Amino acid sequence: MSTRSQRFIINPPSACPLHLRSVLGRPMSNIAFDLDDVARCAWNEILQTAPRSTSLFAFLEDLLEPGPNLVWTENGPGRGTEMRRSFSGLFGRFFARAYLQMHHNFVWFAAIDGDNFHLSPSWRVRRKLGSQTEMPDWICARPGELAIGEAKGSHQKGNVTRGGMPGPIKTADGQIRGVRVEKRIRAGSRTIWRPKRVKGWAVMSRWGLANPPRDPFLYALDPETDGEEFTPEEIDALVQAVARTSVEQTALGLGLLTRSEGKIAPAPRRQVRVADDEEKRLFVGAVITPFGPLDLDFDQARELSGLLPDPDLVRFVGLDEGLFTEYLQQQPLLPRQRQKIGNFSLVGSDGLVVAPIKQIIDPGYQTN
Repeated sequence: MSTRSQRFIINPPSACPLHLRSVLGRPMSNIAFDLDDVARCAWNEILQTAPRSTSLFAFLEDLLEPGPNLVWTENGPGRGTEMRRSFSGLFGRFFARAYLQMHHNFVWFAAIDGDNFHLSPSWRVRRKLGSQTEMPDWICARPGELAIGEAKGSHQKGNVTRGGMPGPIKTADGQIRGVRVEKRIRAGSRTIWRPKRVKGWAVMSRWGLANPPRDPFLYALDPETDGEEFTPEEIDALVQAVARTSVEQTALGLGLLTRSEGKIAPAPRRQVRVADDEEKRLFVGAVITPFGPLDLDFDQARELSGLLPDPDLVRFVGLDEGLFTEYLQQQPLLPRQRQKIGNFSLVGSDGLVVAPIKQIIDPGYQTN
């Protein structure tokens, strides 16, 4: 896939990562995305939040105008306000996740599912008492740092240089400030949930259009939640809780885990390699097609790919077997190295790999 650029606005400028600053120390005026990275983030988002869904990310390149900028063809995907709003929200999540992963180095994204969302028996995310806002999208983690993330997408007109912050960013700001990240503490015979202060990231993508002409931009804001400061030990514990939840959500989406009567157990899984992977890593996952995940063996998957206009629409999506084993064995989870494998495959710091089915090597054995 290609690399596309859009205008970049970050508030306050001091929150800008160093690699996105000019030689004068100011935020750069534009930001670029490799659509392979966005597609990989899109797949993880779909697997975690809508398991068994069809392949939406495959349409990214086809929906864009040719050229270097992130501009959608004609007046953007969808017909009518409701469909455009839906596409904007969906793609907003994909690009926000890619931005936080690629430019702020967050590795794990645990999708927040409703109020009083538990990451472990000791940690939860809860709506602040009296708050009427919706819950944010994720709690994100990397070694030593956490954040609450909220994504927004917009297809509306507007100039963010006039009148202050865009409306969707104001809403996202309220959503982040409207929750608490809490730790469970025993005080005598009572249980107390104590709030901890966590950084936030509100990220909005406004789509560029070919007709009528409209420039794209990405706007990022960094509010904070209320609470006490973390100790280093608490940060490590919560990072691991987020990491485990993230891996668990992804593994459930891939069918590597099954849920029965409230319990989660590993399912039988087939190990594969990716051609041109010099490290000869093993991956476990599923065959994903434009029709969603299908229970196909690899010969059937290759045959299906040959019947499609674009054979690369049949892909293997999976997790690094070593990472999944660490999850199953309750070991600490560590980031992987983001790496291109050959010209077609990509594995991220979260261990999720996306590879065309033609690149998959089947060693011919299975594990439980």
